[in-house]
Amino acid sequence: MLQDLIDESLKKLEDFDPTTLLPDLSLANEGAKKDVLDKTGTAYYSWFPGFLELLKSKQIVELGGAMGVGDICMLNSFYKGFELWSITLEEHGLEFAYIEKDKYPNFHPVVGDDLDLDNWPKDLDLFKTDLWFVDSLHTENQLRQELDLYKPFFKKDAIILFDDIFLPELEPVWQDLENIIPIKEKHSLPLHHSGFGCVQIGEKE
Repeated sequence: MLQDLIDESLKKLEDFDPTTLLPDLSLANEGAKKDVLDKTGTAYYSWFPGFLELLKSKQIVELGGAMGVGDICMLNSFYKGFELWSITLEEHGLEFAYIEKDKYPNFHPVVGDDLDLDNWPKDLDLFKTDLWFVDSLHTENQLRQELDLYKPFFKKDAIILFDDIFLPELEPVWQDLENIIPIKEKHSLPLHHSGFGCVQIGEKE
């Protein structure tokens, strides 16, 4: 059950020390270090490594990678047996700027609009994705468009993570989610003051 996996992963939350990321930052200035430590102070960033260690996904897709804090946390899991594909809009050269990409051969950054499937490389098979992380533009319209576009690729038992589900723009989608995609389990995790959601694709038992 997904709930059991979540319970076990929450016990591992304290196993990850965000300061271990600092030597690997591609922007090694003090401002970058402070930004990463501030962001990893949000619990879900420190939760990623332990969750991946238990889940053992083979393919992860993130919508909205920004400067790469979530990505670098996932990449620093003890479990390394996954390929991580992350897409983000162009940010004046700052897209994925925190990640020293040569250190992570399993990381595949993509710069472009996630609402255009043509931006994904041709060698990526989205149907094989075990874990999705949705953290892009925080508007209701954006999230609904993403779900409509990507739901054909949501395979049975795949897990989807949603950041900021209790923000006014996103909560209506979270509340309506069962009418948008087939959900086997749906949980809100105590990892972020503005909400963090986790669902498993499939039919309710």
